[in-house]
Amino acid sequence: MFRPLFAIPRRDKQREWVYFCGHSLGAQPKAAPSYVRRALEEWAWEGVGAYFSPRAHWVDYADRLRAKLAPLVGASPAAIAIAHTLTTNIHLLLATFYHPTPQRYYILTEQQLFPSDRYVLESWAKQYGYSDAIVELPELVPSTQAVLQAITRLGERLAGVWMSGVHYLTGQAFDIQKITEAAHAVGAWAGWDLAHAVGNVPLALERWGVDFAVWCSYKYLNAGPGAVGGLYIHPNHHERGPCWAGWWGNRLETRFLMRPQFDPVPDARAWVHSNPSPLLLGALEASLDIFAQLPLELYFEQVRAFHHRLRQGLSALPHVEVLTPPEAHGAQVSFRLKVQSPKAAFEWLLEEGFCIDWREPDILRAAPVALYNLPEEIDAFVQAVATLPHD
Repeated sequence: MFRPLFAIPRRDKQREWVYFCGHSLGAQPKAAPSYVRRALEEWAWEGVGAYFSPRAHWVDYADRLRAKLAPLVGASPAAIAIAHTLTTNIHLLLATFYHPTPQRYYILTEQQLFPSDRYVLESWAKQYGYSDAIVELPELVPSTQAVLQAITRLGERLAGVWMSGVHYLTGQAFDIQKITEAAHAVGAWAGWDLAHAVGNVPLALERWGVDFAVWCSYKYLNAGPGAVGGLYIHPNHHERGPCWAGWWGNRLETRFLMRPQFDPVPDARAWVHSNPSPLLLGALEASLDIFAQLPLELYFEQVRAFHHRLRQGLSALPHVEVLTPPEAHGAQVSFRLKVQSPKAAFEWLLEEGFCIDWREPDILRAAPVALYNLPEEIDAFVQAVATLPHD
């Protein structure tokens, strides 16, 4: 769709990858170096003065980007903050929302939760002395009905639901609205990891009543390795403020008065601890400015079309088992190969120029990204998989 605006990763000087790893690290916007260079030049010319100069004004750079990001998460700018990393943001938000009691302490989550998320949930459960607090859904690829039934079974014992908007391993997109509503119906909160969802599937966090969410920016948002993350908190919760306060969450009007009392920003920015790097913000802005050119409804239709093109091609092959649900997905297709050595087959596909990835013990993931991949790349990949030796 906007391929000329992206640098496609290369195998060598002569050859580009067929790059289907946007679910892991998005391709670089070609404009990103100029955005980062601008911040470097501001630093060189103005030093610390760049924080308040009319030209740079770094002090609210992250705040200004919220309006560009808001349409991709379906929230008002005041409900989001751009800061930290995904795991840090989960900790910050669970500190606010997870206050278990002996009667209500369970957290419902999916199977094969991303390890970092799992570590955070277990850390907080153990902190409060509830080693059995984490309850997994019974299936790796559950139906929405199965999730809702699990919530109902836990009922008043459920403190909250923590799930992925799109499962990192299977590529399944969960019904955020229905699951959130079900959690609220039993008095629990609903929090979401949107690392594989933002920029990949349509989101309407505020309208759906989601309590809180986090995301990273280096996958479908193409903001580069180690990119600045983001968090969302529903406006209904802004008054409670963060349990763990930090200087950058203080109102800008009083932040530099250096008062000992915390004076929180009256929105999601109160949860921010420290100022995000203008260099990282520049890389993110380069990508957000591309998204700003998109009619998002058309873009997400193209995401679905690319997914269906790939899954239909793979599903027609007798030695391929597609794991991603046919009607609940973003770009990613996760699949298994019924061949003698799936790992060797994966490595052969890499040698043939197809950049996908492998997850133990036997799952391959491929994500044709509508921004920069091409239909003919999808077809070429399916043809390559078709040639793999199999029984």
